Amino acid sequence: MGLIPGLPESETVTGSTFLLASYGYLLLQGANLISDGSELLLEVLDPGIIGGLVLPILGAVPDAAIILMSGLGGTVEEAQEQVAVGMGTLAGSTIMLLTIAWAGSIYLGRCDLVADSRGNLIAKDKTLGKYNSPWDWRKTGVTTDAATRENTYPMLLSSFLFLIIQIPAFAGYVEDTAAAYTALFLSFFALAIYCVYQVISPELQERKMQKARANMMKHHAVNAMAGLAGEHGHVLLCSETGALSIEATRAIFEKFDSDGSGELDTQEVKGLLVGLTLGMENLELNSADADAWFRELDKDKSGTVSFEEFYHCLDLWVKQKHSSSTSPIHSAHPPRQHGAEQEGAYTPLQDLEDGQGEEEEEDGEDDDDEEEEEIQLTRTEIYTQAVGKLLMGTFIIVLFADPMVESVSSFAKATNLPAFFVSFVITPFASNASELVSSLQFAAKKKRKNISLTYCQVYGAVTMNNTMCFGVFMSLVAARGLKWEFSSEVVTMLLAIWIMAFVGSRGVTFQLWMAPVVLLIYPLSLALICFCDFVLGWH
Repeated sequence: MGLIPGLPESETVTGSTFLLASYGYLLLQGANLISDGSELLLEVLDPGIIGGLVLPILGAVPDAAIILMSGLGGTVEEAQEQVAVGMGTLAGSTIMLLTIAWAGSIYLGRCDLVADSRGNLIAKDKTLGKYNSPWDWRKTGVTTDAATRENTYPMLLSSFLFLIIQIPAFAGYVEDTAAAYTALFLSFFALAIYCVYQVISPELQERKMQKARANMMKHHAVNAMAGLAGEHGHVLLCSETGALSIEATRAIFEKFDSDGSGELDTQEVKGLLVGLTLGMENLELNSADADAWFRELDKDKSGTVSFEEFYHCLDLWVKQKHSSSTSPIHSAHPPRQHGAEQEGAYTPLQDLEDGQGEEEEEDGEDDDDEEEEEIQLTRTEIYTQAVGKLLMGTFIIVLFADPMVESVSSFAKATNLPAFFVSFVITPFASNASELVSSLQFAAKKKRKNISLTYCQVYGAVTMNNTMCFGVFMSLVAARGLKWEFSSEVVTMLLAIWIMAFVGSRGVTFQLWMAPVVLLIYPLSLALICFCDFVLGWH
């Protein structure tokens, strides 16, 4: 019987499989709500206390809840048996992120590798198959920015926390209370240090916030252009299928082509920028914004923007908006800016085109981002929605984490499989699916900044596993006096972390051949745990 009475349980293979799938789906929905709520907060909050402290912790809530519930109820003997589910979740989540998410990002995000001025191979954004064969193992791959490798260092250092309890276990002290409490204290101390590091150096949160805000700014500008098209007698800027109207686009173009030359110069593009952002409150435009727009529009670098260049850019923009909205693009009431504006705020076209202005380009072309409303929300409305989603997601996870643990144990007994292996494979995909899918989709944009953010998220999530989730696990071990019988799991986890920390810190370019090699770590990890448990007798 779980901690929450009245929820269904089953002892059969069919029944436990159904419950496993059902509770896994509910946990996935809870994780999705937390992820959506976190992204909403990033639209209105600057990086800092919230971005560096609250959001990383919220991201680790699903795994932490499963770990906590695995050993919270029942007798000590029952807790000792079920806590294997918690260890399976912890190990499975870490290894899944370091292998499936990492390798999948190379495969989906790979671009042609070209030599720079110093002879180093660098991925050229969105150029797969242009310079090399798309399946060339050595001449296709991904490149991250230099700061990404720095995120491997906290991941590596935090992994040594496992040795505090593991070294005494190797010496035969499987019930070392002092070591358990020491590991508990130091893991949460390390969590605090890591959060302070994130607050002081909030690069990852800044990137996430820029990504979330860019989508809002794109939609605002499309609505503004739709309004301009309406003023010239055009009902819609584009059709319901997303086809951009040439006549409406030309009308907008000619409105800002003040000298009638058939091309837009820098001053006319600045007028376009001002005209499209009039409805956005607290937006302070500067010359950098106009320069960014001009770079994106002037694809051939001729110094002026032709109608063809303008149409191509707006067509891409409209298609991105149409792909994330079920309603036709139309002019709404003047949208209200709901982001915390900073000096040098990002402009919409800065986030649209590919391959130009790489240093200034931000990652706003996120076709998958949800955007249900044409009229933008106020800060209060966003806070309300964000908090509501965070609370609901947390409630769902806390409510169904214990039944999920019970279902894993029941399924393991019904199939004569160790509970650890069931939880190693299944629960991480339920608790991390939204993060895994969004990371892979983001990497598939085939841009350096996208792949950098993806890998930063992977390394950061593993660091949270090493600190917060491990600390929760150690609180169970210390408070309930559980034996430490997880040597094979810890050794396997540490090997995976150390290998990937070495790989991630050695360079910024990763070739396609590395993807299948890294992916092999996942099945090899399971094989190593089996070898240690059943051959060496570590369990």
